Amino acid sequence: MKIKNKYLVFTGKMERGDRDDMKAEAVKLGAIVQSEVNSKTDFLICGKDVAHNSKNTKRREAEALGTKILYEDTYIKMISDSNS
Repeated sequence: MKIKNKYLVFTGKMERGDRDDMKAEAVKLGAIVQSEVNSKTDFLICGKDVAHNSKNTKRREAEALGTKILYEDTYIKMISDSNS
């Protein structure tokens, strides 16, 4: 699945590197990176610590809006597969 023209929000601590670097990479791949989840958001990309944090407002908002939630490893696989 490609991320070109998709709206993405990143949250939590990423294991694979700096979140700002991941945002920059997403923009290079054609995504639109947002700071907050809203009705336009296609994907919320979560770091590992978010899964256990019930107070995470971005995740709660994404769930309420029906936004697709991806964890970092799934997101990395998705962009790797679309680049090959």
